[in-house]
Amino acid sequence: AGGAEVDRVSSLEDEDNGVAGWMEQPCIGAVQGFDFLEGLYREGNENEVFRSKIQELKRRYSGIRRVKGDGNCFIRAYAYAILESLIGKASVEASDFRGKLMGYFFVITQEGGGGLGYQKEAIEDFFQDIDRIVVLIEEGVMTVAMLEESFNNLSLSNSLIFFMRLIASCYFQQNPDKFAPFLGFSDEDPANPIAKQMKDYCLREVEPLQREVEQEQVMALTEALGWGVTVEYLDRSPGEINHHSFLPDAKMQATLLYRPGHYDLLCR
Repeated sequence: AGGAEVDRVSSLEDEDNGVAGWMEQPCIGAVQGFDFLEGLYREGNENEVFRSKIQELKRRYSGIRRVKGDGNCFIRAYAYAILESLIGKASVEASDFRGKLMGYFFVITQEGGGGLGYQKEAIEDFFQDIDRIVVLIEEGVMTVAMLEESFNNLSLSNSLIFFMRLIASCYFQQNPDKFAPFLGFSDEDPANPIAKQMKDYCLREVEPLQREVEQEQVMALTEALGWGVTVEYLDRSPGEINHHSFLPDAKMQATLLYRPGHYDLLCR
């Protein structure tokens, strides 16, 4: 229990000491070193395992981008990593990604035939917000500084996150049998088929902003976009830092750091 309490306190301290700090925290921070992490775990024998793993991170990564801790941190970090990695690449990469986004927008707003049936007018603004950014990347206009500015506009940033959540929801609902075992759904009750259970789950746990992302949602989003992610775990497990890769064979990969209850973005 004591270790869990240290983890909890450390996580709270990292959000800049309370609600005021959280409100002021950038959605996506500038690249920085690992000094702030070292500061969180500097004292106490019980934190030696954290200190050792931070040294390992310093050897393997050039820095870290801190991400706002509002329940959207995984998706915000993942979306930013995708878009930043497209900057400076051949325009076909951005074009392909834009095609995926457009495809999901079509399915999300399609009535019948496997579509989710969301009103186009209700979803279009969210799609257009991320589409405009990808178009600027495709045209070679977008810079990293511009992307940072876009993500640090909270309203715009949350719009991008919401569309990403809709993509995850769409993938869940397109593949209910695949995810049902992970979520404990069964078809024993004819009045409550798996498809309905999946839709209810998405409305409750996937689509709302500030809902924490669980492993199943990471699986759905990475598979939907074909963009992998490796998560490094800064935790109390003994030995070297553990990691887990979702969609490890994907051509493109993001790398995130997970601490108790929070994700940040690691930089090579």
